[in-house]
Amino acid sequence: MAGIGFQLAKMARDGGIGGIVGAALHGTAISAGPWLVTAASVVVLAQWSRFGMTVADAALVRSILIYAFSLTAVIAAPIGILTTRLASDALFAGESARIPGIVGPALMLGGTIAAVVAAVLFGWVAPLPFDTALLTTLLFAILTQIWITAPLITAAQRYGMVLTAYLAGIAVIAAAIALLPGPDASQVLGAIVAGLAVTLVMLAIVLVRRFPAPARLPSQSLISRRQGMLVALAGLLSVMAIWIDKWMLWFGPQSVQTIATLRLNPINDFGSFLGLLTLVPGLTLMLIVTETRFDRAFSDLMARCTGTSRLGRIEEARADVIATMFDGLRVLLISQLIVAASAWVLAVPLIDLIGADIRVIFAFRQTALGAVFHLIAIASTVVLAYFNLFGRIVAVWGAFTLTSAIATVWLWQVGVGAFGWGYLAGAVMAAAIGVAMVANATVNLIFMLFVGNNPAVVGSGGRLL
Repeated sequence: MAGIGFQLAKMARDGGIGGIVGAALHGTAISAGPWLVTAASVVVLAQWSRFGMTVADAALVRSILIYAFSLTAVIAAPIGILTTRLASDALFAGESARIPGIVGPALMLGGTIAAVVAAVLFGWVAPLPFDTALLTTLLFAILTQIWITAPLITAAQRYGMVLTAYLAGIAVIAAAIALLPGPDASQVLGAIVAGLAVTLVMLAIVLVRRFPAPARLPSQSLISRRQGMLVALAGLLSVMAIWIDKWMLWFGPQSVQTIATLRLNPINDFGSFLGLLTLVPGLTLMLIVTETRFDRAFSDLMARCTGTSRLGRIEEARADVIATMFDGLRVLLISQLIVAASAWVLAVPLIDLIGADIRVIFAFRQTALGAVFHLIAIASTVVLAYFNLFGRIVAVWGAFTLTSAIATVWLWQVGVGAFGWGYLAGAVMAAAIGVAMVANATVNLIFMLFVGNNPAVVGSGGRLL
């Protein structure tokens, strides 16, 4: 991702005002596209009944999309992060011909699992009419494949295509719905599936043109089985950490039954997704500024370790890595605190503007505050990924998930006022553990590079923690 950041930073530096805007938009699409689409869709769908849909149809579509976004994110996360890691390793090894054999099976696996989950959920657990269930199954499969594909477009150095593909899909959805007078649920789902299909096809075309080799399964693994499992588990837990409190509160105070036995919590869902939007500026800043600076400092350290530098010069580079991390954390923390403070102050007029229930203010404010610590946790796991310590990344996101679940249960009877506290508690715990693990690894970094995490010493699987 640092390579993307370098390109976007150059765009912002050399392109004037337009370059800055373009870099920000591309960075937003690359770093936070799925979260942005999820939150924006929930917010917009809450208002769709005003534009010709019946209240029942709007509620049905909203319920399907919330389930689709949450479950496809979980399905795609372990597959997507492992696919991205394997593709990156293949590029680094100069073996780009192996990438189609990595990406193709990943898309098939993700799409198949998502389709089965949707068919079981909406064809059996909460049976829908056949056409609606079929469209929902397609929605699950296509959305999962988009989550897997989008990060890989950056390997083709077509960063703007991610944003363009999202915009094209949105345009198709908007145009299709606008042409339908009083659309019903199936028609709206059809429009959404068509728009997502356009997005997926555009992304797939870029990948096929960039990597035209036949899709053959790799004859040998690029990483060890244990490390692959840790990478996949890290991706899975990073998404579950976001959703665990929301899933639990679908059966908590203010929750409602939507489709047969399926439930949602409109008050918490709306406020939480709106609060998650406050992560977007911080993620974009991390991609364009802080990670690129850290990448330079860490690359200099690695060059000295693999060259002829003496210990004193290597220690100087390590000190520069530490200074860069502190500076990056300061920039991220200040910027995200400003965003969170603005969210708290402007919460009431914002909620009034979009016509939402004022009770979403609790989930919105708590989530916006939790996003500050969530961003710190993300930054910590980025550093740990550079250090190749995926076991520690699993520990960070595992602590986030477990703490969020415990806090949600603990405050179960408090009601609306406690919405968002589970996410906030989990984010605080993850940030604390992440910073502590990064600090420990950085203090022992030279030992880790030469001995403690050296594959020649500890094996190809690397350290567990």
